[in-house]
Amino acid sequence: MSNFTLPDFYRIIIDGQQKQMLKNIQEITDRVKQGDQEAFRALVETYQQYAYSLAFRILQNEEEARDAVQESFIKIWTKICDFRSSQKFTTWMYRIVTNSALDRLRALKRRGQVGLDQIPEMLVRSNTLRPDSQLDNKEIAHVIRILAGKLSEKQQLVFILRDIEGQTSEEVEQILDLTANMVKSNLYHARNAIREKLLTLSAIERRTI
Repeated sequence: MSNFTLPDFYRIIIDGQQKQMLKNIQEITDRVKQGDQEAFRALVETYQQYAYSLAFRILQNEEEARDAVQESFIKIWTKICDFRSSQKFTTWMYRIVTNSALDRLRALKRRGQVGLDQIPEMLVRSNTLRPDSQLDNKEIAHVIRILAGKLSEKQQLVFILRDIEGQTSEEVEQILDLTANMVKSNLYHARNAIREKLLTLSAIERRTI
């Protein structure tokens, strides 16, 4: 496995019969542990969109999210022997993706390339929150994701994993290595903070109409 390079699996062709055989995640991970690149290709194809969704919601940057996903799958390939069959694969994967995205987010902040403080006000000025703008669910979700970026690090991650990605509280505990009380507390404060910010933005918008 040490000679494997990430681009290799992009050149592997898996026919329909092979893909059918690899549908079972246990079989896939067992074969990846043996160095099977075809199985790894199937793993990437199955889960890369889930990984990208989480990375993008943390980073709010497409290029950084793609890089975080590639980095995550390299780690999955090299650390797959650490994955236990008793674990849920997505929970294990999300922990790797979260850490990769978080490392990149911290680096961006150190370089001063993350500036979310003005984004909500920009949304107001662009009429995103106007009642007559007929917001659909996707637009509302987009506003909430942006506001989530203004939360503290733990609150942001708990909120994204629990309320946006739909992970259970127990899965969030495992992904972030937090206690049940810590998840509950951070989620409570995150939801309140976003609710209050939405109310504030709505009030600002009413004054500008």
